[in-house]
Amino acid sequence: AEDGIRDVERSRGLGDVYKRQNAEYMGYQQFRRMTEDHLNIIELLKEEMATDEVTFKVNAIHRLTMVVMAVDRQQTYDRLIPFLDNLVRKEEDEVLFAIAEELGKFYSLLDNKLVLLPLLEVLCCVDETVVREQAVKSLAKISEALTSADIQNVFAQMVIRLSTTDSLPSRISSINLLSPCYKRAGTQKEKLRKRFIELCKEETPLIRKSCALTIGNLATQIEKEYVLAELMPILKQLTADEQDAIRVICVESLIPIVRYLTKEENQRYILAILLTLFEDKSWKVRLNIAKNFAELSTAFGKDITDANLVAKFALLLKDVEADVRTAAVLNLKQSLKSIGVEKIHSILLVPLSSLIQDSNFIVKAGLAQTLCELSTIMKKEVITQKIVPMLVELIKDEHHEVKMGVLQGLQAVAVVVGPELFSGALLMSLANLMKEPQWRVRMAVISLAAHISKEFGKEFYTKNIETIFMLYLVDTASSVRESGVEMLEILAAEFKADWVINGFLPKAMEVLNKEKIGYLHRIAVLSSIAGLASVLTKEQIASSIIPILLKYCKDPIPNVKFCVAKLIKKIMPKLDPQTVTSKIKPLLTEMSGDADKDVQYYAKTCLLYTSDAADDTPCVDLGG
Repeated sequence: AEDGIRDVERSRGLGDVYKRQNAEYMGYQQFRRMTEDHLNIIELLKEEMATDEVTFKVNAIHRLTMVVMAVDRQQTYDRLIPFLDNLVRKEEDEVLFAIAEELGKFYSLLDNKLVLLPLLEVLCCVDETVVREQAVKSLAKISEALTSADIQNVFAQMVIRLSTTDSLPSRISSINLLSPCYKRAGTQKEKLRKRFIELCKEETPLIRKSCALTIGNLATQIEKEYVLAELMPILKQLTADEQDAIRVICVESLIPIVRYLTKEENQRYILAILLTLFEDKSWKVRLNIAKNFAELSTAFGKDITDANLVAKFALLLKDVEADVRTAAVLNLKQSLKSIGVEKIHSILLVPLSSLIQDSNFIVKAGLAQTLCELSTIMKKEVITQKIVPMLVELIKDEHHEVKMGVLQGLQAVAVVVGPELFSGALLMSLANLMKEPQWRVRMAVISLAAHISKEFGKEFYTKNIETIFMLYLVDTASSVRESGVEMLEILAAEFKADWVINGFLPKAMEVLNKEKIGYLHRIAVLSSIAGLASVLTKEQIASSIIPILLKYCKDPIPNVKFCVAKLIKKIMPKLDPQTVTSKIKPLLTEMSGDADKDVQYYAKTCLLYTSDAADDTPCVDLGG
């Protein structure tokens, strides 16, 4: 690694073992039969472990819980534990991982759980990282079931023993075991703290890295007087470490410590450390600050954030690294509750406005989302004078990701600003976006148009949005047309039947009656019209919708004809039986003899529905 830290190499075959477990050496049923026949289960386990095939060994180990349940406790202590003790000193890493995992499962079946600690202590010293980590996890689980006396006299002694060996893996394991045992370590607490401090000062980067990972959670377990007196100097040392990977980790470790300390203690001990990290020479450290700023600002509280952190955060918005700027601008959305509105206005809006010209489109896409989120807390004058002009610029950006960021947040801005937001430049930009090559942008415009029209009412829709919204009917992308049909139903439910008959249908017929309209666009219009049936009465459907659908039962394109048959079937429950019998059934009968097989199928399926509708009985969906 660039930072000079080398993790212990992980096994490449461990995952493959579990992928091959269908090749069971002995299935559960066979195992159960042997148990019922009173065979010696432990001897059977030994026989299975004598094979050279790793897969079979792993499968056998994963039945350890069944073995423990099948034999009495004394046999477990006298025969099984010694056998496992022998295995952990010689087996392959895949088998050792399985043993570490199983020890953390069947410990609850034993009265004397301490017998498992020596096995796991051996596994904590293994070079293979995943084995060692699993052993630590199992020990942490077992520690919860131990008495305080066991923790003090046995568990804590084991941790100290691991921390003092020459083995690098065992010292790393001891660091990770400090948090689970410290609170109940009694007279061993001082030794544990002393060993941790000594490990933090080791020359080996990997040890210091493990300490940096642990110090945050460990500090919440230690008495506050020792945190302030002993851990604070160590924390300051780690945050100034020559290895940038260690400083990166320290950023996240600060969060639980800040939560644990009081406001005054944070101001005295932690604030200076964090402010130094904001300007760290490594961009990776600054990146981690940007990613975790929301949690840090929440932990410090609004007063300290406004007074000390916001100005430093503004520097991250202007960072030379695009990744840092992106993380900062995105994380700002989650930090708004911890920052005063005046600070946003006076300190952050200027660096945010400079990001409009950023060379990285991901930064600008994040900026668009953040500006929309800011609109939910800023004063209306600030939004209209400063934020909206920035959004207008961003929505013209050449990258569709940036445009999408604006479109997805504009509804929230509109709720605050009101309908006047969509006048002038922004409304013109929305109209221009319907010519955007990326269909997702056009679909987002249609969705936005529908939702803001629902928010501001029928008059607003007719005056400002109708021309833009109706373009979905002739869009080249099927997803846009389908989305438009769905959005239309939302508008119809809001604007009611009068708007459907006098507002939408005349406009739709204008599109439908154009000479060069393609068949896919005819289907979109017809689908839209049929979708409006939910807000109309039977009489209105019969007079306004059915004549249009029946006309296109004779369309020259088969796709249109069978689409009409499907639409008629969909609205059948809303139709009057007389209309079905007199108008629909004859045309469907004619279509059932069509030359196209698909038209025949959908017409015949719909005919079954006409019989049910004429009888005024419930329909059963037959598919299609």
